[in-house]
Amino acid sequence: MADSEELRETIALMKRELDTLRQDAVHSRTLLDALDSLLTVGDKDDPFASVFEVLLPMFDAILVIVLAHADSDDQVMKCIAASDTTLVGSLWQPDARLQKALNGRVVATLGGHDLGACMISGDLHANQEQPALYLPLTHQHNRRGLLLLLRKSGLPGFDRSHMALAHKFSLLASHALAARSAQHSEVESQRLKQLTDQLTDSQRALAYRANHDQLTGLPNRAYIQELVAERLTQKRPGDKFALAFIDLDDFKRVNDVYGHTTGDALLRGIADRVRTQIRGDDILGRISGDEFVLVLDPFDEKNKIVSMIERISDLLKQPFDLNGVQVKASGSIGVALYPAHGRDYETLRRNADTAMYRTKLTAKGTVGFFNRALGRSMSERLRLEQQLRAAFNARMFRCALQAKVAIRSGRVFGFETLLRWVDADGNVRLPGTFLPIASDLGLLDGIALLQLEELLSALPRLDQRFGENMLYSFNVSAAQASRPGFMKALIGRITQSGRGRNFTLELTEESLLRADNFRNHILPLLRDTGIGIAIDDFGTGYSSLSMLAELTVDEIKIDRSFITHIQSRPHQQSILHAIESLGRTFGIRLIAEGIETKDELAWLLDNSGLLAAQGFFFHRPAFIADLVDTDQPGDALVPPAIRQAIGRQRTPPPRNIQLDQNLL
Repeated sequence: MADSEELRETIALMKRELDTLRQDAVHSRTLLDALDSLLTVGDKDDPFASVFEVLLPMFDAILVIVLAHADSDDQVMKCIAASDTTLVGSLWQPDARLQKALNGRVVATLGGHDLGACMISGDLHANQEQPALYLPLTHQHNRRGLLLLLRKSGLPGFDRSHMALAHKFSLLASHALAARSAQHSEVESQRLKQLTDQLTDSQRALAYRANHDQLTGLPNRAYIQELVAERLTQKRPGDKFALAFIDLDDFKRVNDVYGHTTGDALLRGIADRVRTQIRGDDILGRISGDEFVLVLDPFDEKNKIVSMIERISDLLKQPFDLNGVQVKASGSIGVALYPAHGRDYETLRRNADTAMYRTKLTAKGTVGFFNRALGRSMSERLRLEQQLRAAFNARMFRCALQAKVAIRSGRVFGFETLLRWVDADGNVRLPGTFLPIASDLGLLDGIALLQLEELLSALPRLDQRFGENMLYSFNVSAAQASRPGFMKALIGRITQSGRGRNFTLELTEESLLRADNFRNHILPLLRDTGIGIAIDDFGTGYSSLSMLAELTVDEIKIDRSFITHIQSRPHQQSILHAIESLGRTFGIRLIAEGIETKDELAWLLDNSGLLAAQGFFFHRPAFIADLVDTDQPGDALVPPAIRQAIGRQRTPPPRNIQLDQNLL
């Protein structure tokens, strides 16, 4: 499956196509209504009245004129109908543009047309700035005619979509002319009836395409909303129904591993299985890529709904045989009940979505029901979303730095850049409280670039305080690493500063493993600009020897889970020694994360060859201003007591890689 940016573009394209289909359906319905009026018009009625009633608003026109020849040889045309009845009977001499319409072409002008110059008799209140549209007509004995549409001056001209629609109305107006000439003869009525039937079939096909998902045949997002809204108008006091939101788990993995053809087959299989479990009046729809909405209507007891939803959940977990492979799937399901959890579709869907989201966080593939606590949680989330957007616009995000320390000399050799949100009340919020929501809102990339700009602007002051050789590591999420646009912008800004050699990008193992775009397009840029690569939280993901060899990373940050209480955990000690061997083999700098106690540091000094570390025991993250606005030397960041502990190391460290000898 494409990444989130590509998915948003795909959804936008599908929405545009859907809007076009629905607009075509509206146009077809309008044509049918106009044709129906022609079939029922009386002998003394003007059939053009209904046509004008449709044409004027549909084309945003202010005047409609119908011209026809009195006979096939006469070059002078006569106005036989007009929305302005004072023009009826006026005579016209066709110019080149009118002649094109007489020859069967739909003609539009972007600017104006001096129609007054074409009139032989009559008074036309028009000017040369009015856009015009000309539709060809035929009537009795194949005589030629045309229909003119005029807009107000200053409005844009008629475009291709208007011309396409004009072809349909040209046919309609021709039959109106024929109806007038034939005085509703039986033959002409039959022709009109055939045209109506054809348009009815076309309208039905368009309506189905506009209202149904083409892959599964289920109602789409817009149509299921209409269906539920219609049901709601029929509800009486005491009536109840349930709305379930189904989101497939790890659907992206199916597309990545098996391909999109198998992914499409899985979606069809999901739809087919759910259909087998629902009743005739229930509604199942697909509202996006891997999201479905199920309306169970009606129900009288909640336990019956629970039983049906859990049966569907269990059915989705059974393997699917697709394209010769067996695929395992599951769906997280959230349920909201009418009227307890909402009295309109959008509220019910949103609350069911909230229940599904909480279920997915706690245990994928299970069922959860909305409740008031979730409602409060949703309100809090919406409030936080609003605050985040306001904070982004006000640039309230700040860069904090945490020192990286050479543990055998006490020297600070670099910093990790960390993000903080300082709200309007001065409260400092940590990344875990807002980054997931910022990612959902699409703000993460912008926030990261704000953080980088603050750091780059502060480099002269940091250089003065700590020297120009400091290394600065910058965190990049797995999602960001897979977006070439963001990565190129980030790398470009660092390169523009001329300080690429001072920067290292910290990426998770997951982002390095799954991001082909990163390997093929971003990694070469990093190497060309001198920007380093670090694997963050090493040991918690899916690292492999082949990955380390292929990517030639510069730094490995050993996850704190291997460091905490390492002095009393033999198993973790063995893992740490294995990671050390990897570092020596591939020439990679190793940094122990999360050192918080004197005993942890002492064990590393006496029992490992590690040279660098990071953690609260050495230095807590601080804002840039707090670091540079002081007269103390840079090494004063490490407290004297810790420097003394480092100086009391009892055994020399095992030989480490040459790159790290300057950290001793």
